[in-house]
Amino acid sequence: MSIPDDERYAALQSKCSVQMKGEADIRLGSVNIDLIETLKKVSLLVQKLMTTEGDAFELQVVDDFGNSRLVSSKSGRLILKIINSHVPTGRAFRSLYQFEPYIEMALNRIVQSGLYGDHLIPRVAIRAEDARRVVQRLNECADGIRQEGRSESFKAKLKNYQRSSNKNHKELNGYIVDLFERYSRLLVLRVDLSYSKEHAKTTQAVAKQDRERLFENARSNKLFDDMVGYIWKMEHGSEKGFHYHMMFFFDGSKVREDITLATRIGEYWVDVITKGRGLYYNCNASKWRYENCGIGMVSYGDAELRKGLCKAVVYLTKTDLYMKLQTEGRGMGKGNRPGPKDSRGRPRAAPLSGSA
Repeated sequence: MSIPDDERYAALQSKCSVQMKGEADIRLGSVNIDLIETLKKVSLLVQKLMTTEGDAFELQVVDDFGNSRLVSSKSGRLILKIINSHVPTGRAFRSLYQFEPYIEMALNRIVQSGLYGDHLIPRVAIRAEDARRVVQRLNECADGIRQEGRSESFKAKLKNYQRSSNKNHKELNGYIVDLFERYSRLLVLRVDLSYSKEHAKTTQAVAKQDRERLFENARSNKLFDDMVGYIWKMEHGSEKGFHYHMMFFFDGSKVREDITLATRIGEYWVDVITKGRGLYYNCNASKWRYENCGIGMVSYGDAELRKGLCKAVVYLTKTDLYMKLQTEGRGMGKGNRPGPKDSRGRPRAAPLSGSA
């Protein structure tokens, strides 16, 4: 089942500044919500442009010398809004992120036409010859966006992009359902693992090694004895560089004190895994900040908490709606599916309506 865009966008908006241990004035380093809002606007503008017909601009002679100005139609106003949105096109940024196909395609067309930057579009009357050249480039760009956007190859690219994000969401939700089929209670921890300001330029390869070392060590570390599953997602931010959003699942019949346990995992990341290079944020210590809380002790039959847990999974997959981090290998992962529950004992009641 695919995720409605409005639900996923709501999850995006839940992204806010959080205080990191030891660096209260620094953001976690995730994607700026203002950028996400800009990308949403551009995506909708491109889709509207694709429904238009005819020239985006025409010339209007304004004096006896032949000086002319550009007059825009509906499609022209749309393409100007796209150009003026100032979506990042720098090489460093584009090497990290892949935009959603509508945005990617339109930006490529605009850049190839030499039109990116509102200063390139004259706002006053200019020589007719110069005005004709600008109008031609704008109209060709608008036609190119419409034609490519309606092509079968583009539709296939869009479908593949959306399928990837929806597949991740479906797999993670299925994983959580399997955990609840095996365990009647789960102690759910949300811990964000990142790097200090001095080590914000930690490479993706090193971040990957640190994450792999964390889970490798977990096999023999008593701290993780009762862990029954986990989910991780790599992200990148301009301030904090590469970092991870983590969910840890512990057998709720054996452990409690989620805040303490999450703190110990965070300290283990800082002191042992990164040897002082890392930072962490204990989301369980601020459960009150979450409108739909799905962390802490969650029981099989608790509809509200399981609903909140599902929303937390949407949160983990949210940024893929308009842009994807281009990772070296997987950008998201989970633990092995749990084995079957012992068939002996009294059957459990079915979960209440609304649960995962």
